[in-house]
Amino acid sequence: MNDRPRVLVLTKTTGYRHDSIPAGVRAIQRLGQSHRFTVDTTSSTSRFTTKGLARYDAVIFLSATGTPVARRAQQRAFERYIRGGGGYLGVHAASDTRGKWAWYEGLVGARFTRHAPGTARATVRVEDRESAATKDLPAEWTRTDEWYEFDRNPRGRVRVLATVDESTYRGGTMGADHPIAWCHRYDGGRSVYTAMGHTRESFSERRFLAHLQGAIEMATGRARFDCAP
Repeated sequence: MNDRPRVLVLTKTTGYRHDSIPAGVRAIQRLGQSHRFTVDTTSSTSRFTTKGLARYDAVIFLSATGTPVARRAQQRAFERYIRGGGGYLGVHAASDTRGKWAWYEGLVGARFTRHAPGTARATVRVEDRESAATKDLPAEWTRTDEWYEFDRNPRGRVRVLATVDESTYRGGTMGADHPIAWCHRYDGGRSVYTAMGHTRESFSERRFLAHLQGAIEMATGRARFDCAP
């Protein structure tokens, strides 16, 4: 474990581009300053080589939509990075993939399919209160976001950290068990995903920032990674 981990934040999009990305970048940079980790940001995948990725303890896909890593050589480099024990954190639209990269969808844990209309205030139920990403959150956390749905429920393959209660907002169709944050070991590496973070306001929200910081610590290996299903 490095004394000062280094993370790469990828903001490249080939699908919908969230206007919250700049706020997310600034928030992660501030977290890096206050929690002693180095942050590099890029909207290019030129660093997705074996040598380029070797510098990083984790790679953060910050609402990187569509097929941000399209070249097969770069995909293979990222796969090798994870297999070598690297870390991944997907934020919000990192699950909105449109390419034919099944390995990446497995890394995330599920693929975005739709979201409830607009943004809504809803209750998040924190299921695992022990992880770094959730230890500072209340058992019930009411907040406003865009509530994602997925092609499958990842439970059973991942450690679910939090779910959203569909009875507290309109338009949810996944049912009583609707995971929105989880972690798992995948192909030799660490993977953490949070579906939250659609709005610019999220990145100035104290509890969401605590969630994000903890997720980064898990992805980099700085925090305990107890993510068995």
